[in-house]
Amino acid sequence: MKISDSEMKIMNLIWEAGQPVTTAWITQRLGDGIEWKATTILTFLARLEEKGCVTVKKQGRQNLYEAAVTRESYRREETRSFVEQIHGGSYRSLFAALCAPGELEAGEIEELRRWFEGGDWEGGQP
Repeated sequence: MKISDSEMKIMNLIWEAGQPVTTAWITQRLGDGIEWKATTILTFLARLEEKGCVTVKKQGRQNLYEAAVTRESYRREETRSFVEQIHGGSYRSLFAALCAPGELEAGEIEELRRWFEGGDWEGGQP
């Protein structure tokens, strides 16, 4: 379910909306100095639908787009794919790449230990 950077910008808007949105609504909220044409946005939305990321419902003359996956489930799937492709499925390899020995403070190590053991994660989910 890999999505491009441009598709991710659109998905982030849809996730933040938390309800079905129109192409016009998306167009009004896209920024970063790039003028996105309606046809470009429609192309990205069609790709997102093909990938199973959004659903489309016709309402009158306009389409309503809604997230078909949660942000959390997308992150989880992409992370699993990344770990498999880059680290051969090894989470140890992933953590080793993220933190050199001695980089974490004792409190951070303890917090991670509690989380791995199924305990509470300070501040909510990781």
